[in-house]
Amino acid sequence: MNKLFLNTRDSALIIDLSQVAFFQANGNYTTVYYIAGQKQMLTFGLSTLEELLRKAYPKDEPSSFIRMGRSLIINQAYLYAISTLKQRLTLSDYRGHVYSLPVPKQLLKKYKEVISNRQTQGGD
Repeated sequence: MNKLFLNTRDSALIIDLSQVAFFQANGNYTTVYYIAGQKQMLTFGLSTLEELLRKAYPKDEPSSFIRMGRSLIINQAYLYAISTLKQRLTLSDYRGHVYSLPVPKQLLKKYKEVISNRQTQGGD
């Protein structure tokens, strides 16, 4: 189980990455959205978060997180549906928690192609 430990001068935050549905940029801040519905504001942007995510996973363990454009990093473990027509990406835990996110059509097409190729090559 991978976790992010974030220390600040006044507090510490532990993020269980297996429970994160997605991270969304909010100006110079990032909001963490947990699959069960909670959210948490972080005081740094997505680029910093990307670097922290890289460090949270050992070299031989691939991360389930992928960047979707400038403002979104999703947890592929919760991927439920991609609709290029509606420009929506849906994340779900199959227990009633669902997020439907707007994503540009070109990003969705590219991501859908990557997933399709992975499936035809025998990936997860």
